[in-house]
This record gives sequence, C-alpha cells and structure tokens, in this order.
Amino acid sequence: MKHFYFIVLSIILFSGSGLFGQDISTFFDEERNSVNGGLGITWIDGNPYTTFTLAPEFSFGKFGIGLFIQLLYDNFNGFKFRTAGWEGKGGYWRMINYIRYGFKGDSFYTRIGTLQGTWLGNGFIMGYYSNGVDYDNRYIGLILDADLGWMGFETMTNRLRVLDIVGARLYFRPLRGSGIPILRSLEIGGTYVTDVDPDDNNATDDRLQEWGTDLTLPIVQRDYFNLGLYADYAQIVNYGHGTAVGIRAGIPNFIGVLGLMAKLEKRWTGDQFIANYFNALYELERRPLSSTHYYPDMVPAETWTKQDFLKTVRGNSGIYGELAGHILGQIRLLGSFQYTDGIKYSGILHLEALTKDIIPSFRFRYTYDKVGIESFSDVFTLDYRSVAVGEIMYRTYQFVYVTLRYRWNFVFDPVSGEYKPQERFEPSVSFIMDF
Repeated sequence: MKHFYFIVLSIILFSGSGLFGQDISTFFDEERNSVNGGLGITWIDGNPYTTFTLAPEFSFGKFGIGLFIQLLYDNFNGFKFRTAGWEGKGGYWRMINYIRYGFKGDSFYTRIGTLQGTWLGNGFIMGYYSNGVDYDNRYIGLILDADLGWMGFETMTNRLRVLDIVGARLYFRPLRGSGIPILRSLEIGGTYVTDVDPDDNNATDDRLQEWGTDLTLPIVQRDYFNLGLYADYAQIVNYGHGTAVGIRAGIPNFIGVLGLMAKLEKRWTGDQFIANYFNALYELERRPLSSTHYYPDMVPAETWTKQDFLKTVRGNSGIYGELAGHILGQIRLLGSFQYTDGIKYSGILHLEALTKDIIPSFRFRYTYDKVGIESFSDVFTLDYRSVAVGEIMYRTYQFVYVTLRYRWNFVFDPVSGEYKPQERFEPSVSFIMDF
C-alpha cells in the first residue's frame, strides 16, 4: 500500500483542487459577484431536455446570496416540465443555493441553503459533508458559527424543515488570558453529531449518535506561515471508538504568487468505528443500499444501511492526508485521501479544481468524491460509490460562454425505493458577468 499512497498523493498534488474546507478558507472564500444564466440541452439517462438556467451570486461586504434556478422540459414528451425536485412544500426553496453572512473562520459566520465541504472541528467526525448528493432533492441546511475569543461554537443541520442531522462543536481557550506563549492559544473542544432517522423510516429505531473531544494547539500564526498540532478522540454510541493525531502547516500567500496548506493525520480505530463517518457521500450512504457499495466482491449482495456496514468494520490504524494550494489566485487545488490498513475498500478520495483565466477565454471546474477505493483503477471508475461534476467554459464574447457540464450524481428512485446513479450532460450557451 505504500506505493498506492504515493500514487494517490501525487494525484492530489497535481490533479485535485479545492473550494471549501476549514483548513483552506484562506484560499477559497465565497466572495464573488456574478450573473450566470443560459439555454442548453441536458441529457439525463439518455433522454434530452431543453434547459433554462439562472444562477446569480452577489456579495456585499460579508453578506452574500446565490440562487440556482434550472427548468427542464422533456423534448420527447410534448415539452413537458420535469417536476423532479420541485414537488412538495419545500420544492421551490431549492432555488436558493445559499444565503450567508461572513466567511468560515470569522468571528461570526452563518450560511443557509446547500452545504458543501462542511466541517466540524478537525473533521474526525464530520468532514466534507454535503447535503446535495441527491441532485434533484437538495436540502436547505444551516451553518451557524461564532468565536467569542475565550470560547466559541460551530453548529450545523442538514435540513431546517426536519432537523434529522444535527451537529455542534463547543470549544474553549482556557489559557487565553495567561500570557503564556503558544499555550494561550490552546483550544479544547467537544463535538456531538446525531442522525435522528438515517433510513427515513419512522417505524425503525436506528438513531445514530457520535461524540468526541479534541485538543488543538496553534504553534505559529503569521500572515505568511502557520503551524499547528491537534489530537482527536471519538465514540460512536453503542459501537466503537477511534483516536487521531495530526499536524497542519501552511503558507497562505507567498508574495501573491503561491499558497500552500498541508495536513497529515495518523489514526487508530477500534472495531465498529469509521473516521469521518459523516463524509461527502453520507446523504447517500445513510439510506439502504446494496452491500456491494461497501464490499464490491460480496456474494450474494444484501441490502445494507451504513450502520449495517459499521458492524462489520474491524479496528486498525490508517493515515489521512490533505493538500491544498493556489497559484497566482488563478489555479486553486485541493485533495484529500484516507485509508485504513488491513480493511479492504476503505479508501476515500476527495478532489476539487478551479482555474480562471489561466488559459485565455477558458474556465475549468472539477469536483470528485469516491469511497470504497482499494486499487489504483478504482480512483478513475465512476460507479455507485462516486459523485463527480466537471465543467468546461469557453468565452466567445465578453460575457457569453459556451459551456459543457458533466454530472455523475444520485437520485432517489421511488419505484425501487433505492438511490441510483444518474449521468447528466449539459451543453449550454451562458451569460456570465463578474463584477
């Protein structure tokens, strides 16, 4: 597996990219003003739809709002409006992509809407969580953080209307007023996350709870360099526990040319414990799935929830690595990988990329999440363990772009009662004005 670590970390360095995450907020904030809209064709499972899209984003100081309105009409069915995602009382709220005040890491930060790359603490319990895995049924979630100096908190919920996933971290800096160098920044935290009804079936009692404690010690905190150490302990109630120690370091902005942030973590996990249980694909994994999602070679396949999988996990040690950076502010990169020794298919990969004007008239965006990685070939295979979005944009006139967007995501199939992968191709002509 040593060679495998090297290969994946190389992919992270040269191919990944990033937009959000607690440790890289210096690189990728949410401050932008743009009007994005267009007309195009979307292929969903081989069926063409005419697509109208409007996605403006506005930022006024620390206040920001983003909308995403996409209307699809079936070309082969009398131009009938595609209602998926718009049904029910909350359907039209999906037009709000987000409303926010502040930025992650500020003394006060809140965001309502789609949550991407959501963290609590060091990410040992929740990291890169998204409430938008089911593209047709994205939820309206909430993040609310405050830092009062000597104490603070981070909170989140995936769905304001139901509050089925709720998480909070409370932390203190007990030596803040002591004047002792380094130790005055010591942070002691406690985290609690619960999923009230993972399988969305009121007839079953499957509530999952996880709590944890952490120590975080910033050693160097400068505009040009930062370095810190941390340790985490977590317990999944009625299941197992795990421990992690890590180091992170960064050069946020080297003379305006380069930024770099790195994180390396060693983990020790007991039986029936999964680090970063609430991950990027958790909204998919919390529902009943085929057991081949977790063990591809399992025969015969069974129907499992993530808790069923949790019962089969055996303790071991593992490693987690994360690398992020930017070049001239135009190429932004992030990648992370984790693997537990001796546990097949335990690899989890997260990649993001964004380029803007590095090649004249072209823009590129890319995000990719993959669980169940065991071999190098798994990294490049889109299947029932993957979520990916890729976008290529070419500017033909000042504000007019020809865009090709590709999505591999999941939607709920009410007939089978299961989630299934959905492939979408979206060529369009877009109007984009940044200001």
